[in-house]
Amino acid sequence: MNVLMLSQFFPPELCAASNRNAALAAQLLQRGHDVHVLTGFPNFPTGIIPACYRGRTSAYELVEGIRTTRLWTFASPRRSGALRLLNWASLAASASLHLLTRREPMDVLYVSSPPITLAMPALAGAALRRARLVVDVRDSYPEVAIRMGMWRDTSPLARVVGAVARTLYRRADCVIAVTESVRDEIVARGCDPEKILVAPNGYDRIEPSSRPPFSRRPGEFVAVFAGNFGLAAGLDVILDAAALLRDDERIRIVLVGDGSEFQRMRARIAAEGIANVELLGALSRPEAMAALRAADVCLVPLKRRVADSLPTKLFDALSVGCPVLVSADGEARRFVEVSGGGWSSPPEDPQALAAALRAITDAPTERAARAATGRSYVEDRYTRTRSVASIAARIERLAGRPWAATSRDAEEASA
Repeated sequence: MNVLMLSQFFPPELCAASNRNAALAAQLLQRGHDVHVLTGFPNFPTGIIPACYRGRTSAYELVEGIRTTRLWTFASPRRSGALRLLNWASLAASASLHLLTRREPMDVLYVSSPPITLAMPALAGAALRRARLVVDVRDSYPEVAIRMGMWRDTSPLARVVGAVARTLYRRADCVIAVTESVRDEIVARGCDPEKILVAPNGYDRIEPSSRPPFSRRPGEFVAVFAGNFGLAAGLDVILDAAALLRDDERIRIVLVGDGSEFQRMRARIAAEGIANVELLGALSRPEAMAALRAADVCLVPLKRRVADSLPTKLFDALSVGCPVLVSADGEARRFVEVSGGGWSSPPEDPQALAAALRAITDAPTERAARAATGRSYVEDRYTRTRSVASIAARIERLAGRPWAATSRDAEEASA
């Protein structure tokens, strides 16, 4: 089976989407299929394209044995919504041109969204090659942008994006949702529920670095955030809570990652003199996992209206025995309640977050118990291999080849 994967994000970029796409590509390759990834020049989250790609229109390479074609992409280290949209649109244009001018065998075209801009080359490529279309939806647009207050639901942009999403879902042979909430939003856009597969994110078995990327005083309690500094994360609640904890010398907060909000967070820390927060920036995956393994608790904040997100940092933290403190509602809060792997506080409520951190600091026995319970829970249900195996099995069934007879069993076993 020939599978073309179309994605904005792919290694070496450090983000959940990149990890998910790479894991699926590796799973398909392992199952004996030909996989070709079409992506852009790496630039996330810094907005800086490595020197080896500059001045080129495309580059072909092998990434962990996966055939990968990288296409010209506009990128800028300056952070703004308009420049981000231009970044997305540039890859959509490059991918469209590539698919229209290059001919290669294609049984399945898999597209990862967001960004929704990749809908255009995906629809065109699947139609031109008469390939099965599989759409992986991590965040549903325009719904997520409307909930976060970025777009008005009556705005022309929201209406156009909604129409594009509706067309993409209806044309797709299979739509993959990362959570039940995302599934409901896709159904509301007119997608047949029967062709939706819910395949949540999971954790990769990565060996953490031997030493954590931060030092600690004897008896010090360390809370770590490790992830994308994006708008949905609502990182202000962590800084606001840290300001309320200035008088408690036992507690320190470490922030790991990069993204659109990184510079603003750094400016806030400096301007307000929030000395109990350490900003480390982006780290390799083994280093980030080492930070989580050494932490007393992992912080997982989300904006109040972001109820359908289940961040991968939940799985990563619990997989190395670090309990989680979620400042969120919806899927993330329900996960903590069901898994028993941590605590929750209301979103965007720094007083509640600060109070929770004080209480957790005073409860080392409870921390250990919740960490053990949560680790067992994710090991049983949320390994990355389990999730991508269910997606690979569905793709095989869609292609209708001889292997499809056994793929149904594989998909059901992974559910």
